[in-house]
Amino acid sequence: MNKRSFFLSLCLLSFLCACREDKGEQQLLDSIEQTWQLCETSLPEAQARAESLRDSVGMSSEHVRQKYDLLTIRLRDKSYITPSSPDSALRTMAYFEGRDNDVDKERACYYLGSAYRDLKDYPRAVGFFLNTVDAASQCRCADTLIWQNALSQLRNLYMLQLDYEEELNVALQVEELARQSGKNRVFHLTDVATAYEHLDDTLHCLQYLGQSYGLIQKEQFPPKYRNVLAYMLAMYSKYQHYEKVDTLLQHLTLLPEGQRPHNYELSLAMSYENSHQTDSAIHYYKRYYDKEPSLSGRYEASAGLQRCYRQKGDLGQAVEWGCRQYDTNDTIIAQRAFVETQRARDTYSYYRDKEKEQAIMLRDMYILYTSIIAVLALLSSFFGLLAFYYFRKKKFMEEIIGKDKELEQKTMINRELTRIALMNNATGNAKDVVALFQKAAVGQAKVDEEAWRDLMGAIETLYPGFHEAVQAQFRGGLREPLLRTICLMKIGMNLTQISQVMDAKIQTVWNRIKRAEATCGDALRLSDASRLNDK
Repeated sequence: MNKRSFFLSLCLLSFLCACREDKGEQQLLDSIEQTWQLCETSLPEAQARAESLRDSVGMSSEHVRQKYDLLTIRLRDKSYITPSSPDSALRTMAYFEGRDNDVDKERACYYLGSAYRDLKDYPRAVGFFLNTVDAASQCRCADTLIWQNALSQLRNLYMLQLDYEEELNVALQVEELARQSGKNRVFHLTDVATAYEHLDDTLHCLQYLGQSYGLIQKEQFPPKYRNVLAYMLAMYSKYQHYEKVDTLLQHLTLLPEGQRPHNYELSLAMSYENSHQTDSAIHYYKRYYDKEPSLSGRYEASAGLQRCYRQKGDLGQAVEWGCRQYDTNDTIIAQRAFVETQRARDTYSYYRDKEKEQAIMLRDMYILYTSIIAVLALLSSFFGLLAFYYFRKKKFMEEIIGKDKELEQKTMINRELTRIALMNNATGNAKDVVALFQKAAVGQAKVDEEAWRDLMGAIETLYPGFHEAVQAQFRGGLREPLLRTICLMKIGMNLTQISQVMDAKIQTVWNRIKRAEATCGDALRLSDASRLNDK
């Protein structure tokens, strides 16, 4: 009896300890989520709370540690700390990609895109931001702010690429999302106005700018919108809406000097310039030029000073500031070359640490192959039973098999004729055909219908049976644009290159690539780049 009582007591104690551990882990997860939300309102407090959780997280489960790692990535991003590589974001993405929590996948995907953005790898950044939007749209309870931020990042990247049509398209999407959620709508309305300004659509620019202004007015012009207020000051002065200019100037002036936006004096100078108060404009342009560290800001100021002195008729000063503008522009160009060099170094660091990334991929491949083997074992058992059942109907099955063989032979003949026809279309060497399309990807050549036919034949020469495998996957028919996209993917082209060759928008090409990988990904992964060199 004593032994039984002791055993029961031990089991009860173990159960209570397990419950306490589960409760403690849930409390940690709740604290991490609260800190995540706190980043939007008070970043210093969020950083302090994250630091206080570090020791407890270190002794907790892998899930808690990964959630905490994702939080630290967010804190570094909010603090504008540029990562040296995407490794930490890749690890969190690999972990949450195999879990059931869609919100964590969405967040991890967004911050992996942010890492590539900071490292100037814009093609990968666009791809992961698009993945974030896709994941958020399919998630039952998505992180709306992350969803909006992913769209905003896409808008900004399209703007940097001078693709103003796509910039407007994405700006309208995120504004609609902000309207539904009620979060940060002022900023997104202003982004739409900016996109219309880039397209020289003054009517819609002022329309959306007016909506943003109205929302700020309802909130009585709080300081959190100071950057938007400064932007509006320059815009409304440009379009001569002086009543709003006076109101904006009044609220910006009331802000303590330490809380004014960094471009306050530049916007003020532009406002004075547009209202033909040239001396005041010169004064504020010079103040901004003297204290602004960024080259782009000094370029804007020197350009404004050149215009103002030209208006005054002081050609000597106009020439002097024109020379400074020219010198600043040269420095900006040189800095861009430096940035490209830095990007190459960052890319080198990616490949130097490639083993870490490959280890993650190998682990996922191992899980995949184990699952496939288990499924194949089940299928083998099933078909074994099925064969035993039909053994008693041997004669009937033989007739069916005979007909199937006849049909298969006809099919093989048709496939072989198709393959020969495709190979005959390759009028030149396969390697030369591929080289032509590689030149087209960097804008050095144009392709016509004959070149596309040559590419089909070249691919069939390099990868016999590829077209047959692809057509088999698309039972409902394969349209020409998607087939061409698949062929370009087969010869190793990425999203940006395919968009250049086909003269199509990045969003459109992305959708085709996504469909191709989902439908015939195995056929695409069988490509062997060495064949291009052998031909």
